[in-house]
Amino acid sequence: MSGYRGHVAGGLVLITLVIHFFYHSFFNPSAIDIVWYVVIATMFALWPDVDIKSTGQKLFYLIFFITDLYLIFTSQFQASAFFGLLIILPILSKHRGWTHTYWAMLFIPMPILLYPMISNNSINFIGFPYYLAAITGYLSHLMLDKKI
Repeated sequence: MSGYRGHVAGGLVLITLVIHFFYHSFFNPSAIDIVWYVVIATMFALWPDVDIKSTGQKLFYLIFFITDLYLIFTSQFQASAFFGLLIILPILSKHRGWTHTYWAMLFIPMPILLYPMISNNSINFIGFPYYLAAITGYLSHLMLDKKI
C-alpha cells in the first residue's frame, strides 16, 4: 500500500517509461501532448483512492478542477460532462472495492477513448494515447497496492 506521494511517483515513473517507449517506437508527441499524458497518468494514479479523505484526494480534485476549468473555457462542454461523470464513480463504492480491479483499470478510462469517436461521429483512435496514459497511471496504482 502506498500513499499519495508513492502513487504520484509510481505514475510518473511508469508514464515516463511508456512515453519513452512509444516516442522511440511509434510516434513523436508534441510537448503539450506529453504534458497531457503526464497529467492524465497522475490523475489516474490517484483516482482509485479518491473515495477516502486524504491528501491524494485533495491533489486529485485540484488537478480535476483545473482540467475541468480548461475544458469549460475552451467550450468543450461535452468532454467536461463526461469527465465530471467519471469523477463521481468512486464515491458509489467502498474503499478498495471495484476501483482496485484490472477491469476497472480498462473500463473507467474508456470515455477518453470513446469521446473523440462520439463527438466526431467516426471511428478514430485519436484518444488512444490519452487512454494509454490513463491506463498507465491506473496500472501503477494497482501495482503499488499489490493488486496486480
